[in-house]
Amino acid sequence: MASDSGEWMSAQARVERARGLFQSGKLEAAAAEMRRALATEPERGDWHHNLAVTLDAMGRHAEALAAYERAIELVPNHVHALLGAAQNALRAGHADRCVRLCERAVKVDSNIEPAYSMRILALGMLNRYEDAESVYFLAQQYLKEMPLCLAEMANVLAQQGKFDRAIWCYREALSQNPKVASVKTRLGVVLLRAGQTETAHHVLMQALREQPGDSPTLLALARALEGLGRIGEAEEKYRRIVELEPANPAAHIRLGDIALRAGRLDEARAAYSLVITLGVRDVPVRLRLVEALTKLSLLEEAGRHLEELFGREIPPSAVQGVDDSTIAFGAAGAAIECGRPAVAARILTAAVLHNPRDERLWRRLARARFEAGDRIGGRRATRRALALNRTCPQTLHNVALDAMTHGELRHAWAAIRRGIAANPNEHGLRRIRLRILGILVHRAVHALGEVVRHRSVAVAAQLVGVLGVVRSTVWHKKSTARKESGAARR
Repeated sequence: MASDSGEWMSAQARVERARGLFQSGKLEAAAAEMRRALATEPERGDWHHNLAVTLDAMGRHAEALAAYERAIELVPNHVHALLGAAQNALRAGHADRCVRLCERAVKVDSNIEPAYSMRILALGMLNRYEDAESVYFLAQQYLKEMPLCLAEMANVLAQQGKFDRAIWCYREALSQNPKVASVKTRLGVVLLRAGQTETAHHVLMQALREQPGDSPTLLALARALEGLGRIGEAEEKYRRIVELEPANPAAHIRLGDIALRAGRLDEARAAYSLVITLGVRDVPVRLRLVEALTKLSLLEEAGRHLEELFGREIPPSAVQGVDDSTIAFGAAGAAIECGRPAVAARILTAAVLHNPRDERLWRRLARARFEAGDRIGGRRATRRALALNRTCPQTLHNVALDAMTHGELRHAWAAIRRGIAANPNEHGLRRIRLRILGILVHRAVHALGEVVRHRSVAVAAQLVGVLGVVRSTVWHKKSTARKESGAARR
């Protein structure tokens, strides 16, 4: 009996020593002492919880989760163990497990705010927005102040694009507790997304004064400066982030974007290549790299990237990373430049699923399909482009060129007339009109030869019709010139 008591006292002494080591920041030693104590008394749930807290502080979250779960097995109503396990389950991506643990914690103590706020966060991750809002209203019944719940509810609302309500929740959280971590930064980001750039800049400047050198805040502030057109200042902030965190991919991407827009193509190429080296395989980043390579005339390298990304025949809905119309438009243009119109068509077919009313995407898709030899698909895309803009000169140019290539001069002529009527100074359409007139004159000369040779009445009638078209066109051009000359004299 005395021996048992001595072992128990030894274990208790180790726990006290571990507590002192933890408080002095000697985490490895604290964890080692806790393990020795548990080797003697393995059924102490509170000691398993202490070990889990120590492991959490060391960043060893998977081991911490196992220790929290062992503590819960031994003490099912241990609220802090339930919350610790919930937090680590969330870190591991087990949102459902987090929700269940938080529900158990609330049943033990209905006044602990983290049990509600983590549950709202987890439900938001599961896209269960209505359930998240129900938990938020449930928390209001038990808590007088709930800044954490307000902040997490704001995140959920922002996910849904409900920016006005999200902004109100963030501001209310700050009024209840101005020191809630990162809320000002998140408020600034949502203000940016809501188009309130000036206000976002003001809020983010406040956040940066409170947390100098905080990378997420610097990143959001730089985006706000870009929105205000202060590109030089934004670039300076991105470079500051890179100084603090050399492997920060978001900052490198933004620096690459600024360089690409400014025409500093080698710099853009270097930035995007570095991001890919850092392990980011994001499709939009690789498409920006392709755009830079194409503008640098490095077509072979650009083509390799395009083939790797889109060379396979896959359903358009499975093509990733082309929901941004600007990126898709540029990447498709690069693919056409690289001599890969089929790849361009694949990119644009996926892009129009996300942007069905973007006329320029349909126009470029028509061109890509025509160049890939898919005339039916090209005509379909052309019809969609014309439905959005019936007088677009580029689309009508493509229609006329395709029709002329296939000998459908009447159809080509109709497209040219419509285009020139709406865009009298469109040189591309005028050039095609001259080419068609040349074809008609050639046919007329050929028909005249046939008349002379065979005295064919039918061919003569055809000749009269062709010459009539030519005459009416020339007369229309002279009449337009006389009117313009008269208007100039007036």
